[in-house]
Amino acid sequence: MSLVIDRSGTMLTAHTCYIVPDDAFSEDEWDQIENFSDSEIARIGAENGRRVSDESDALDIIARTLSGSEWTPDMFDAIADLIRSTGRTISDIQ
Repeated sequence: MSLVIDRSGTMLTAHTCYIVPDDAFSEDEWDQIENFSDSEIARIGAENGRRVSDESDALDIIARTLSGSEWTPDMFDAIADLIRSTGRTISDIQ
């Protein structure tokens, strides 16, 4: 498990944190968030973000998959699926 520490010194676990992208809200909406309660902020994170632990877990799985193995096309397909599971897009060759 990972530990996230914000600038104020609050310690959080990666399994309870969400990454909310900048484009999830307008600038005005971001400014309004500062006035929300902790429970409202938690809801916003869950509804509009992706879990930090999903990314951390995906990287751990990718590292285990690549370590000590002969790399195959099937392996890269599985890795691409893991990356997509974190909310990222992988484009096909054009």
